Amino acid sequence: MRLQVTSELALDVDVRLRYDPADPYAVALTFHLPGDPPVHWVFARELLLDGISRSSGEGDIVIEPVPGPDPDFQDVRIRLRSPAGEAVLYSPALPLIAFLGRTDRLLPMGGEQTVSDLDAALELILNGHSRRAG
Repeated sequence: MRLQVTSELALDVDVRLRYDPADPYAVALTFHLPGDPPVHWVFARELLLDGISRSSGEGDIVIEPVPGPDPDFQDVRIRLRSPAGEAVLYSPALPLIAFLGRTDRLLPMGGEQTVSDLDAALELILNGHSRRAG
């Protein structure tokens, strides 16, 4: 991705997006600049999906499509704000769409509640709180 430092200066930065079905609603974004500790953000998977096609989010995280260098493809702007400052990242939309496709193969969107229900039921069973027939 590109990190917009000033209106005239942007740096290419390595960004890692992660998805863990154990936390089914969230994606994690991590990047760092040389000499600085990594910066971690966690936000809704659905926010990333929505932000590819329309402006989404408010406050600390805003994700929205913007014109890219290639007129045939949109870029996506990810604006991250915290008390420590602001970071604005730009990515072509296609790698983000591919990432979301991989998350959907792990756990389809809309299936998160089912996983939470199963986890809760399993926790009850493992702790001996299941209903006993009889």
